[in-house]
Amino acid sequence: MYPLMSGARILFRAALLIFVVTIVIGILNGMDIWQPTHNMLLTHVHAGTLGWITLSVIGVALLMFGEGAGSDQVRASNTLAMGAVGATVIYVVAFATGTGIFRPIAGTIMLAAIVWALVWVWKRFSSLAIRASHHLAMLLTMISLTLGAVLGVILGLFIARGSVPGLSDDTAGTLAGAHPPAMLIGYLILAGVAITDWLLNGPPGRIGPMVAWSLFVAGIVVNIAIMFDIEALIQVATLLEVLAIILVLVRMRSRIKPSAWSDGDGANFARMSVVFLAIGIALLVNVVRLFISGELDPESNTGPIGALLAFDHAMFIGVMTNAVFAAIAAITAAAQNRVVLWAVNGGLAVFLIGLIADTAVLKQIGAPIMGLALLYGIYVYFTAMGSSREPALTP
Repeated sequence: MYPLMSGARILFRAALLIFVVTIVIGILNGMDIWQPTHNMLLTHVHAGTLGWITLSVIGVALLMFGEGAGSDQVRASNTLAMGAVGATVIYVVAFATGTGIFRPIAGTIMLAAIVWALVWVWKRFSSLAIRASHHLAMLLTMISLTLGAVLGVILGLFIARGSVPGLSDDTAGTLAGAHPPAMLIGYLILAGVAITDWLLNGPPGRIGPMVAWSLFVAGIVVNIAIMFDIEALIQVATLLEVLAIILVLVRMRSRIKPSAWSDGDGANFARMSVVFLAIGIALLVNVVRLFISGELDPESNTGPIGALLAFDHAMFIGVMTNAVFAAIAAITAAAQNRVVLWAVNGGLAVFLIGLIADTAVLKQIGAPIMGLALLYGIYVYFTAMGSSREPALTP
């Protein structure tokens, strides 16, 4: 069923272990037990975005594009998996140690691994006789990730040296500033749609490709808007995102209706991811509103920053973590786990409300519930990855 399962297993297991770093920092910070240094906050973010999410996205890509793969592809995918894991470990250590120029060097190594994964996905996509919408969405996801990684390397150089060779300081600063929105809006939302469309067996038709292209174009428009400081384009991109997610909900309505949730918790993680796509887009609209009105300034960290953090966590946990847990559950014997499903998402809901309302007690309640449930989920699915059972994906 999954010819490239061995490479995917390497990626998923490494991702689960690195995710522990993100969770522990998040629990302690969310409960106000420990105020992490700037380096540790960056470690928290990048261990989550690259270590947990990106390694898992590449793992899903191996499963998604593995049909018909021969022994040469198995060897190539295993090599890709080990290379991506090695680059990610170096990258996370670079942020934890905070050693200046080491970050852009590690970022360049990480970028090379991402380009490697993109080339692999592109070749497999080109070889497919029949291409579904999730194949297109995953290819566009990898392109968006690569663009965001390039901007990340520029940001790392700019922070480390105060300049970027070949670029003026203004240009370098502008490009560097586009990195966070490129990863959040251009990459994560599209990745969540690609994975859930695959897992929930999105129906054929024109809507799927339309959604994928709309989200991809929206990510590009956001990058241009940030680079050239064009607020109107931010609103255009947001409108594209909103319309795309509405189409996702319409297309997946039979998969996420109340009666469908009795099918099994593995698929329910994917359904929950779709729900948080809608929540996340609503939070994004609010963030854009605050930014356009001048109430929120992410660069100076002033205004209702909790609204921005709520959007971040809705994407990281609500969309992507649910989607990845669904993918792992679908290929292991650990498909049923209601505790992980409801504790993670219940804790996340409380935490998001606390962030938006700026209420410390809600954050202090939600963070440990969500974090401990995630740690339990890591134990469950890391152990399950050792199983040889590979059940077929079921809608």
